[in-house]
Amino acid sequence: MGASIPEIYEKVRQGIGKAERRPLGVVRQRDFQRFAVASDDLNPAYFDESFAKAAGLPGIAAPPLFLSSVLIWEPGPLEQLLKPDGTAGQEIAQLPLEGLRLMGGGQELEFHRPVTDGTEVTMELATEGIELKEGRSGSFLVITLRKRYLDRDDRTLMIARETFIAR
Repeated sequence: MGASIPEIYEKVRQGIGKAERRPLGVVRQRDFQRFAVASDDLNPAYFDESFAKAAGLPGIAAPPLFLSSVLIWEPGPLEQLLKPDGTAGQEIAQLPLEGLRLMGGGQELEFHRPVTDGTEVTMELATEGIELKEGRSGSFLVITLRKRYLDRDDRTLMIARETFIAR
């Protein structure tokens, strides 16, 4: 048996506010246009330069949800490395959550600047908060992460606050 939920709570609590930066690379128009098509968001600002500029954008822009929707920025794991449910079993922000089940608990987004072709993106990831709660079936954790997406000049593109429930 691994660490108890109260022990994990204490370990995670010690890391609140510590941020790590991860370079994600350059965002390309083709990728965010594919996202727009896949999500059935066919706003002309994502495809037509003249329309985008007339709308006050610096050029063809990514859909606002593009950055926060990309779960893995690398090519992805090999099939034989996937868990039985098809997920990669990635760690969340390097948190010591081994043995716990995780469930998404919501997302809050702040949009600051448009993302256009050639934008170099870095993600700053930090644990913003953790709560230890008691439910009908026992203890659980509510964890809030902050992902701040920055361009090469350290200007904030977007902030995503994500909540996870772990038990």
